[in-house]
Amino acid sequence: MTLMVSKPRVGIIGGGAVGLTYAYFLSEAADVVLKTRTKGQADELNKKGFQVTRKGETFEIKTARATDKFAELKDCDAIIVAVKSYDTAAIAEELNKFTPETTQIVSLQNGLQAVEILKAKMANPERVFAGVTYIGARRTASRSIALGQFHRTVLDSGSTVLLEALQATQFGAEAEGNIKQAVWDKMVLNVAQNALSAVTNRSARQMLQSEQCLEIAGKLLDEFQKVAEAEGLSFTDSLLERVKTNWSGGDDFYPSMWQDLHNGRCTEIDAINGAIETLGQKHGIQTPYNSMITSLIKVLESKKN
Repeated sequence: MTLMVSKPRVGIIGGGAVGLTYAYFLSEAADVVLKTRTKGQADELNKKGFQVTRKGETFEIKTARATDKFAELKDCDAIIVAVKSYDTAAIAEELNKFTPETTQIVSLQNGLQAVEILKAKMANPERVFAGVTYIGARRTASRSIALGQFHRTVLDSGSTVLLEALQATQFGAEAEGNIKQAVWDKMVLNVAQNALSAVTNRSARQMLQSEQCLEIAGKLLDEFQKVAEAEGLSFTDSLLERVKTNWSGGDDFYPSMWQDLHNGRCTEIDAINGAIETLGQKHGIQTPYNSMITSLIKVLESKKN
Protein backbone atom coordinates (compact mmCIF):
# COMPACT_ATOMS: atom_id res chain seq x y z
CA MET A 1 0.00 0.00 0.00
CA THR A 2 1.30 3.46 -0.94
CA LEU A 3 0.94 6.08 1.76
CA MET A 4 -0.44 9.42 0.65
CA VAL A 5 1.78 12.29 1.72
CA SER A 6 -0.11 15.54 2.17
CA LYS A 7 1.15 18.66 0.49
CA PRO A 8 2.59 21.40 2.65
CA ARG A 9 0.55 24.56 2.92
CA VAL A 10 2.61 27.52 1.71
CA GLY A 11 1.48 31.10 2.07
CA ILE A 12 2.83 33.85 -0.16
CA ILE A 13 2.54 37.50 0.84
CA GLY A 14 2.61 39.78 -2.18
CA GLY A 15 0.63 39.79 -5.39
CA GLY A 16 3.37 41.29 -7.54
CA ALA A 17 5.67 39.58 -10.04
CA VAL A 18 7.60 37.57 -7.43
CA GLY A 19 4.53 36.45 -5.48
CA LEU A 20 2.65 35.37 -8.59
CA THR A 21 5.73 33.58 -9.94
CA TYR A 22 6.17 31.47 -6.81
CA ALA A 23 2.46 30.71 -6.69
CA TYR A 24 2.98 29.29 -10.18
CA PHE A 25 6.18 27.44 -9.25
CA LEU A 26 4.56 25.81 -6.21
CA SER A 27 1.08 25.23 -7.62
CA GLU A 28 1.49 21.46 -8.06
CA ALA A 29 3.69 20.66 -5.05
CA ALA A 30 1.94 22.68 -2.33
CA ASP A 31 -1.39 24.00 -1.17
CA VAL A 32 -0.76 27.64 -2.05
CA VAL A 33 -2.49 30.64 -0.46
CA LEU A 34 -1.53 34.00 -1.98
CA LYS A 35 -2.09 37.05 0.23
CA THR A 36 -2.72 40.10 -1.95
CA ARG A 37 -2.88 43.74 -0.96
CA THR A 38 -6.40 44.26 -2.30
CA LYS A 39 -9.62 42.29 -2.24
CA GLY A 40 -10.14 43.11 -5.91
CA GLN A 41 -7.00 41.28 -6.99
CA ALA A 42 -7.81 38.30 -4.75
CA ASP A 43 -11.33 38.06 -6.14
CA GLU A 44 -10.10 38.17 -9.73
CA LEU A 45 -7.48 35.49 -9.09
CA ASN A 46 -10.04 33.22 -7.44
CA LYS A 47 -12.55 33.75 -10.23
CA LYS A 48 -10.29 33.51 -13.27
CA GLY A 49 -7.10 31.84 -12.00
CA PHE A 50 -3.47 32.79 -12.51
CA GLN A 51 -2.17 33.36 -16.03
CA VAL A 52 1.50 32.72 -16.83
CA THR A 53 3.27 33.32 -20.14
CA ARG A 54 6.55 31.44 -20.47
CA LYS A 55 8.59 30.45 -23.53
CA GLY A 56 5.83 31.71 -25.81
CA GLU A 57 3.11 29.62 -24.14
CA THR A 58 0.37 30.80 -21.82
CA PHE A 59 -0.79 28.67 -18.91
CA GLU A 60 -3.86 29.01 -16.71
CA ILE A 61 -3.25 28.02 -13.08
CA LYS A 62 -6.30 27.38 -10.93
CA THR A 63 -4.85 25.31 -8.09
CA ALA A 64 -3.68 28.26 -5.97
CA ARG A 65 -6.06 30.35 -3.87
CA ALA A 66 -5.90 34.07 -3.15
CA THR A 67 -7.03 36.13 -0.18
CA ASP A 68 -6.63 39.66 1.14
CA LYS A 69 -6.81 38.49 4.79
CA PHE A 70 -3.76 37.61 6.89
CA ALA A 71 -5.92 35.35 9.08
CA GLU A 72 -6.14 32.85 6.21
CA LEU A 73 -2.39 32.20 6.53
CA LYS A 74 -2.78 30.85 10.06
CA ASP A 75 -2.42 27.17 9.12
CA CYS A 76 0.56 27.55 6.77
CA ASP A 77 3.66 25.42 7.24
CA ALA A 78 5.79 28.06 5.53
CA ILE A 79 5.24 31.62 4.34
CA ILE A 80 7.12 33.48 1.63
CA VAL A 81 7.40 37.22 2.13
CA ALA A 82 7.56 38.85 -1.31
CA VAL A 83 6.65 42.47 -0.64
CA LYS A 84 8.77 45.60 -0.94
CA SER A 85 11.30 45.93 1.85
CA TYR A 86 9.68 49.08 3.27
CA ASP A 87 6.51 47.08 4.06
CA THR A 88 8.35 44.44 6.10
CA ALA A 89 7.74 45.79 9.59
CA ALA A 90 3.98 45.99 9.04
CA ILE A 91 3.96 42.45 7.61
CA ALA A 92 5.80 41.14 10.69
CA GLU A 93 3.17 42.62 13.00
CA GLU A 94 0.37 40.89 11.09
CA LEU A 95 2.19 37.56 11.00
CA ASN A 96 2.69 37.69 14.76
CA LYS A 97 -1.09 37.99 15.19
CA PHE A 98 -2.11 35.04 13.04
CA THR A 99 0.68 32.49 12.65
CA PRO A 100 2.06 29.99 15.15
CA GLU A 101 5.70 30.38 16.16
CA THR A 102 6.58 27.17 14.31
CA THR A 103 5.64 28.49 10.86
CA GLN A 104 8.79 28.99 8.78
CA ILE A 105 9.07 32.50 7.33
CA VAL A 106 11.23 32.98 4.23
CA SER A 107 12.08 36.41 2.83
CA LEU A 108 12.54 36.57 -0.95
CA GLN A 109 12.94 40.34 -0.88
CA ASN A 110 15.57 42.59 -2.40
CA GLY A 111 18.25 44.28 -0.36
CA LEU A 112 19.81 43.87 3.06
CA GLN A 113 17.15 45.04 5.51
CA ALA A 114 14.12 42.76 5.29
CA VAL A 115 15.35 39.62 7.06
CA GLU A 116 16.81 41.60 9.95
CA ILE A 117 13.53 43.48 10.34
CA LEU A 118 11.57 40.23 10.37
CA LYS A 119 13.90 38.68 12.95
CA ALA A 120 13.71 41.76 15.15
CA LYS A 121 9.92 42.04 15.00
CA MET A 122 8.73 38.43 15.04
CA ALA A 123 8.29 35.94 17.85
CA ASN A 124 10.79 33.08 17.57
CA PRO A 125 13.20 34.73 15.10
CA GLU A 126 14.99 31.40 14.63
CA ARG A 127 12.23 30.37 12.20
CA VAL A 128 12.97 33.35 9.90
CA PHE A 129 15.17 32.61 6.88
CA ALA A 130 16.59 34.47 3.92
CA GLY A 131 16.34 33.42 0.32
CA VAL A 132 17.47 34.78 -3.02
CA THR A 133 15.52 34.67 -6.24
CA TYR A 134 16.77 35.28 -9.76
CA ILE A 135 13.78 35.54 -12.07
CA GLY A 136 13.07 37.68 -15.09
CA ALA A 137 9.40 38.23 -14.32
CA ARG A 138 7.02 41.12 -14.74
CA ARG A 139 3.39 41.46 -13.82
CA THR A 140 1.35 42.21 -16.93
CA ALA A 141 -2.05 42.42 -15.20
CA SER A 142 -3.46 41.81 -11.73
CA ARG A 143 -3.60 38.05 -12.38
CA SER A 144 -0.92 37.66 -15.08
CA ILE A 145 2.86 37.46 -15.32
CA ALA A 146 5.39 37.07 -18.10
CA LEU A 147 8.45 34.96 -17.25
CA GLY A 148 11.86 35.01 -18.86
CA GLN A 149 13.87 31.89 -19.58
CA PHE A 150 16.12 32.06 -16.52
CA HIS A 151 15.05 31.18 -12.99
CA ARG A 152 17.02 30.30 -9.88
CA THR A 153 16.11 30.11 -6.19
CA VAL A 154 18.66 29.89 -3.36
CA LEU A 155 17.35 29.28 0.16
CA ASP A 156 18.83 29.05 3.62
CA SER A 157 19.29 25.33 4.26
CA GLY A 158 17.21 25.71 7.42
CA SER A 159 14.05 26.60 5.50
CA THR A 160 13.21 22.92 5.05
CA VAL A 161 9.50 23.19 4.21
CA LEU A 162 9.91 25.55 1.27
CA LEU A 163 13.08 23.82 0.09
CA GLU A 164 11.38 20.44 -0.10
CA ALA A 165 8.32 21.89 -1.79
CA LEU A 166 10.31 23.70 -4.48
CA GLN A 167 12.64 20.77 -5.00
CA ALA A 168 9.60 18.65 -5.78
CA THR A 169 8.81 20.93 -8.74
CA GLN A 170 10.44 21.32 -12.14
CA PHE A 171 11.86 24.67 -11.01
CA GLY A 172 13.87 23.40 -8.04
CA ALA A 173 15.77 25.28 -5.34
CA GLU A 174 19.32 25.26 -3.98
CA ALA A 175 20.07 24.83 -0.28
CA GLU A 176 22.75 27.20 1.01
CA GLY A 177 24.53 27.00 4.34
CA ASN A 178 26.07 30.47 3.99
CA ILE A 179 22.98 32.43 3.00
CA LYS A 180 24.58 35.79 3.85
CA GLN A 181 27.07 35.29 1.02
CA ALA A 182 24.23 34.32 -1.32
CA VAL A 183 22.30 37.48 -0.41
CA TRP A 184 25.35 39.66 -1.07
CA ASP A 185 26.00 37.84 -4.34
CA LYS A 186 22.53 38.92 -5.47
CA MET A 187 23.24 42.43 -4.19
CA VAL A 188 26.04 42.67 -6.78
CA LEU A 189 23.36 42.87 -9.47
CA ASN A 190 20.95 45.02 -7.48
CA VAL A 191 23.57 47.63 -6.59
CA ALA A 192 24.95 47.88 -10.12
CA GLN A 193 21.79 47.85 -12.19
CA ASN A 194 18.55 48.74 -10.40
CA ALA A 195 19.06 52.43 -9.66
CA LEU A 196 21.27 52.95 -12.72
CA SER A 197 18.54 51.68 -15.01
CA ALA A 198 15.94 53.85 -13.28
CA VAL A 199 18.06 57.01 -13.44
CA THR A 200 19.20 56.55 -17.06
CA ASN A 201 15.92 55.03 -18.33
CA ARG A 202 17.90 52.21 -19.97
CA SER A 203 17.36 48.47 -20.13
CA ALA A 204 20.07 45.98 -19.22
CA ARG A 205 21.18 45.59 -22.83
CA GLN A 206 21.24 49.35 -23.37
CA MET A 207 23.38 49.81 -20.24
CA LEU A 208 25.78 47.15 -21.52
CA GLN A 209 26.22 49.14 -24.72
CA SER A 210 26.97 52.39 -22.86
CA GLU A 211 30.56 53.10 -21.80
CA GLN A 212 29.29 55.68 -19.31
CA CYS A 213 26.87 53.21 -17.70
CA LEU A 214 29.61 50.60 -17.41
CA GLU A 215 31.92 53.15 -15.81
CA ILE A 216 29.28 54.16 -13.24
CA ALA A 217 28.41 50.51 -12.53
CA GLY A 218 32.09 49.83 -11.91
CA LYS A 219 32.33 52.72 -9.42
CA LEU A 220 29.19 51.54 -7.59
CA LEU A 221 30.65 48.05 -7.35
CA ASP A 222 34.07 49.21 -6.17
CA GLU A 223 32.39 50.87 -3.18
CA PHE A 224 30.11 47.88 -2.67
CA GLN A 225 33.05 45.47 -2.57
CA LYS A 226 34.91 47.51 0.04
CA VAL A 227 31.81 47.55 2.25
CA ALA A 228 31.18 43.83 1.67
CA GLU A 229 34.75 42.95 2.69
CA ALA A 230 34.36 45.05 5.84
CA GLU A 231 31.25 42.95 6.56
CA GLY A 232 33.25 39.73 6.22
CA LEU A 233 32.19 38.82 2.67
CA SER A 234 34.51 37.90 -0.17
CA PHE A 235 34.34 37.53 -3.95
CA THR A 236 36.76 35.63 -6.17
CA ASP A 237 35.74 37.09 -9.53
CA SER A 238 35.29 40.48 -11.17
CA LEU A 239 31.96 41.90 -10.04
CA LEU A 240 31.62 44.09 -13.12
CA GLU A 241 32.21 41.10 -15.40
CA ARG A 242 29.50 39.27 -13.48
CA VAL A 243 27.09 42.12 -14.13
CA LYS A 244 28.05 42.36 -17.81
CA THR A 245 27.37 38.65 -18.22
CA ASN A 246 23.94 39.11 -16.68
CA TRP A 247 23.17 42.05 -18.93
CA SER A 248 24.17 40.10 -22.03
CA GLY A 249 21.77 37.22 -21.27
CA GLY A 250 19.03 36.05 -23.57
CA ASP A 251 16.30 38.29 -22.09
CA ASP A 252 16.67 42.06 -22.17
CA PHE A 253 14.95 43.53 -19.13
CA TYR A 254 14.27 46.58 -17.01
CA PRO A 255 14.97 45.98 -13.30
CA SER A 256 12.23 46.27 -10.70
CA MET A 257 13.30 49.75 -9.59
CA TRP A 258 12.77 51.07 -13.11
CA GLN A 259 9.33 49.43 -13.12
CA ASP A 260 8.49 50.95 -9.72
CA LEU A 261 9.35 54.47 -10.81
CA HIS A 262 7.46 54.16 -14.09
CA ASN A 263 4.39 52.96 -12.22
CA GLY A 264 4.52 55.75 -9.64
CA ARG A 265 5.54 53.50 -6.76
CA CYS A 266 8.15 53.98 -4.06
CA THR A 267 11.40 52.11 -4.63
CA GLU A 268 13.60 49.94 -2.44
CA ILE A 269 16.60 52.24 -2.80
CA ASP A 270 17.16 52.42 0.98
CA ALA A 271 17.60 48.64 1.15
CA ILE A 272 20.03 48.54 -1.79
CA ASN A 273 22.38 51.44 -2.61
CA GLY A 274 21.17 53.28 0.48
CA ALA A 275 22.15 50.29 2.61
CA ILE A 276 25.67 50.39 1.15
CA GLU A 277 25.88 54.08 2.05
CA THR A 278 24.75 53.33 5.63
CA LEU A 279 27.17 50.42 6.08
CA GLY A 280 29.94 52.53 4.56
CA GLN A 281 29.37 55.12 7.28
CA LYS A 282 29.49 52.34 9.89
CA HIS A 283 32.90 51.18 8.65
CA GLY A 284 34.32 54.59 7.76
CA ILE A 285 34.23 53.84 4.01
CA GLN A 286 33.39 56.60 1.54
CA THR A 287 30.59 55.69 -0.89
CA PRO A 288 30.04 58.81 -3.04
CA TYR A 289 28.58 56.96 -6.05
CA ASN A 290 26.10 54.93 -4.00
CA SER A 291 25.19 58.03 -1.99
CA MET A 292 24.62 60.11 -5.12
CA ILE A 293 22.51 57.52 -6.94
CA THR A 294 20.42 57.03 -3.79
CA SER A 295 19.74 60.77 -3.72
CA LEU A 296 18.89 60.82 -7.44
CA ILE A 297 16.32 58.05 -7.01
CA LYS A 298 14.72 59.94 -4.14
CA VAL A 299 14.45 63.03 -6.34
CA LEU A 300 12.73 60.95 -9.02
CA GLU A 301 10.41 59.42 -6.42
CA SER A 302 9.40 62.89 -5.22
CA LYS A 303 8.41 63.86 -8.78
CA LYS A 304 5.96 60.93 -8.85
CA ASN A 305 4.24 61.91 -5.60
